[in-house]
Amino acid sequence: MQLGLRNIGFLGLIAIQIVAAFNGDWLDPDYYRRTRVNNELDWDWDRTWSGMSINNQPVSAILSHVLGNYKFTLPRIQIQRGQAYLGSSTRLRRVVRQLMRNTSPAKPVKIGVIGGSITWGQAVMPRGEADWFSILSKWLLNAFPAASITTRNGCTPGVPAAYMILCLELSVDPDVDLVFIEFTLNNGHDPQLYGNKVVTDMERLVRRVLALPNHPAVVLMHVPTTYMASYPPGHPKNPENETFTPFYATSEDAMGAVSQYYDVQALSLRSAMYDLAVRQAKDGFLWEQAFVDLHPGNMGHKLMADLAVFTLQQISLGLLQLPYCQDDEEAAEAPLSAPMYQDNIPPSSPMCIIGDGFRSLIDHAATTGWDYVNEGTTEKPKPGYVTWQPGSVLRLQVDTDRSGMRSQMEREKVHVFFHYLRSYEHMGKAEFRCVSGCTCSSREYDGHHEEKVSQLYMARMEVSQHPACVLEVEVSNTSSSGEHKFKVAGVVVSEKAGDGGIMDDIIRGGEQFGVREHNGDVMQITYTKDGRTGGSDASARRQ
Repeated sequence: MQLGLRNIGFLGLIAIQIVAAFNGDWLDPDYYRRTRVNNELDWDWDRTWSGMSINNQPVSAILSHVLGNYKFTLPRIQIQRGQAYLGSSTRLRRVVRQLMRNTSPAKPVKIGVIGGSITWGQAVMPRGEADWFSILSKWLLNAFPAASITTRNGCTPGVPAAYMILCLELSVDPDVDLVFIEFTLNNGHDPQLYGNKVVTDMERLVRRVLALPNHPAVVLMHVPTTYMASYPPGHPKNPENETFTPFYATSEDAMGAVSQYYDVQALSLRSAMYDLAVRQAKDGFLWEQAFVDLHPGNMGHKLMADLAVFTLQQISLGLLQLPYCQDDEEAAEAPLSAPMYQDNIPPSSPMCIIGDGFRSLIDHAATTGWDYVNEGTTEKPKPGYVTWQPGSVLRLQVDTDRSGMRSQMEREKVHVFFHYLRSYEHMGKAEFRCVSGCTCSSREYDGHHEEKVSQLYMARMEVSQHPACVLEVEVSNTSSSGEHKFKVAGVVVSEKAGDGGIMDDIIRGGEQFGVREHNGDVMQITYTKDGRTGGSDASARRQ
């Protein structure tokens, strides 16, 4: 059985993920039966640690919740193969030490994940329960009952790491303590070993996360890239000789340099499964039993959870053998070194700005006629500046200076994208223009359209580089609807000069801002002791 798709290209695959994310009925129910978790394969540590003691206390008693609340599916040897890089794990050791502390009140520990449709839970059922990060979240709450844990799934289907470099703040809490990153499939493929675009993009994303206020730990979760969870030409399960990707043709090996340079841990589903799925062809671990197509199904997600749980268990055991010490703390708190690739750093200011961050950009003294309004709900907020009057002016300042980045020329323009609302009633037109610092050609955008939907679109501007670029939005006197409502909800400033990069790809064809987790249409899934919130989208309703 061939699981791959025919040669449709990377952008085609991303389009499939976006469409699938909007359609909860895209999968045949047989896929769920085929990729169900096989409980007959389960195993746990049982009494493995009962003969070991620390300060005369059995390890099995000290870590009873950590070691005794999870059943693995992957055999131990394969899990260990999937530990692609552990390094010193100083930041991860610090997080687990905090989880293990029994203090009152407990210090909050926040754990997040960013990635694409795989970790979002595209091919699992039920989403929010059977996806690997939800499995991990539930285990964490049981394994560390005294800790105050919040987990947040900030994944966005259909986008690569280049998008999350811009919009990290929309998916990760600023005071997060541990972030898992899963972008191997969505990042596509670059066969070049040195100067690999996937690696350079991921280096900038990793740097952004590592530089957050709490100096969080980072763990990379690698999955088999497109066409790898499949069978080679001539195989009985690939009778039509469809596309096949061999073991070595993935960016995760080149990403090993990022793991080692920044000492961020890496887990590999490819390395954990390959021997079982290919060499042994072992029932229960075949590609088609773990994958729906390019997405892991329920079984694949359970195996990913195995890798994450095992890693945190090993860190817990390691802290008993080698307690966290001053050397760990110094390494965990050390400032980031210079980038591995020269000048490969993201801009220092936020680039994808909504909510309170957007409000902070506004020049209130020069703004007239606009009110900051949440037109959504507390659970699914849709905030932004709204006006109903022609002549209303909204003024704000952004940083479009990219001169400090390698290969950036001062004469190259920077793309700025405003989130603005389009709807079928009440909406007017507005002119977007540069006021001072930077220069640009003004453009008029119409908030009215005939389609019976209300959705955020992107008003694209090309502006010159300046650290204090002042822009303005003024509502026009003309209107195609007869009314003049206009809403601006946020702004995105391109990471690099010259083009709009990933934002151009996201809005190509219609200028809709279709990342539902960031435009207010879908609530991100979080877990706390009080239970789960979020996940009330089309896929989750199929539960």
